[in-house]
Amino acid sequence: MRVIYDAKTGKTTVDLEWQPEPEAPLPPPVPRTITRRQLRLWLVRNGYTLAQVEALINALPEPQRTEARIEWEDATQYERGHPLLRQLAGRLLRLDKEALDAALDAAFREAAGF
Repeated sequence: MRVIYDAKTGKTTVDLEWQPEPEAPLPPPVPRTITRRQLRLWLVRNGYTLAQVEALINALPEPQRTEARIEWEDATQYERGHPLLRQLAGRLLRLDKEALDAALDAAFREAAGF
């Protein structure tokens, strides 16, 4: 219900059928971490191959390449803000910093559901 006042005529009417627009639900919080399985499933389900990630890692200079390979192969969880994850994601997704932040937020939310 809402009350409508017409300032020109001074009349007040009541609209009994009016309903306020429901507020859009807030998106779920961005997970700080996702598991190795969740990340890899997200990649595959979104058209990326594990070979693409490995090629990006292999293109890094040493010692960063070896460190990245250890992170990729041995980590049980991946942190949303980890510099290596951001670097590889930026190259894989071909996004600038602002677009990358939004894409990572969406990816982590989606992957957390797997």
